[in-house]
Amino acid sequence: MLFLGKQLKIGTRGSALALWQASFVKDKLENHGITSEIIKIKTTGDVIKDKPLYQFGGKGLFTKEIEKQLIDKNIDIAVHSLKDVTVFDLEDFDFLFLKRDSYKDVLVSHKGDLSNLPSGASVGTTSLRRQFEIYSKRRDLNFVSLRGNLDTRLKKLERGEVDAIVVSKSGLLRLGIFNKSYMYDIDIVPSAGQGVVAVQFLKNDEMREKLSFLEDEHTRMCVSAERQFVRELNASCNYPIGAYAYFQNNKYCMNVAYGVIDNIEKVIHFQVCSDSFEEAVDDCVKYVRGAI
Repeated sequence: MLFLGKQLKIGTRGSALALWQASFVKDKLENHGITSEIIKIKTTGDVIKDKPLYQFGGKGLFTKEIEKQLIDKNIDIAVHSLKDVTVFDLEDFDFLFLKRDSYKDVLVSHKGDLSNLPSGASVGTTSLRRQFEIYSKRRDLNFVSLRGNLDTRLKKLERGEVDAIVVSKSGLLRLGIFNKSYMYDIDIVPSAGQGVVAVQFLKNDEMREKLSFLEDEHTRMCVSAERQFVRELNASCNYPIGAYAYFQNNKYCMNVAYGVIDNIEKVIHFQVCSDSFEEAVDDCVKYVRGAI
């Protein structure tokens, strides 16, 4: 039996969605005879309210305390939403990527979908990517800084603090609260890694081998390309940038978006299919650099 006599400790944030993800991994481990326990860890990102993450240091705010617990060996693995994990400075860690569910963004509103929101409606999101992309479709909307866990943002919508919010569809599906009567898919390019649960651990070939059953190889190939695109442009959550990689007709395809940081009027879109993800990423990077 794997990890005989040892109960794996799973580190995670304490939000409802984070706990669902950790429990999902825990169930998969136990189905393979590996006992585990969930350790809740408060991160800096959990205590910052209604301010954009990029003003305080970016996506690492959701992970650095958990990564410290990995380094100190107080936990064995960590479970994250991959879109919350920085693409930089991860030399000490390795990841396994579970099969992606939905990569889409969703507009949640009782006032209609994106095309039917009233002029001047307030849309709650601190994501620059979502703001730039939505602005390119509806320039008459007003963006309101809105942070917090998924359930917190939904409650703010219900209290009427905003007319709409924009969230990841995967979170709604995982918690069983997606309702198509007032939740609408938006045709915008997602954040790199959106819709993917990642298992993080200290670099260790034995750990990777023993937990390899968790990983979906196609998902790994796709999100590696997405994260490479972001890394090549030296971008982060400080940037309005999106990337989605997928397979189509035996081709390696990418759909990307890049907003010019000081000009919300300019969002660069590019879509390509190539013979490899390396070629697709290279083509996307060259196109964006040439268009900036």
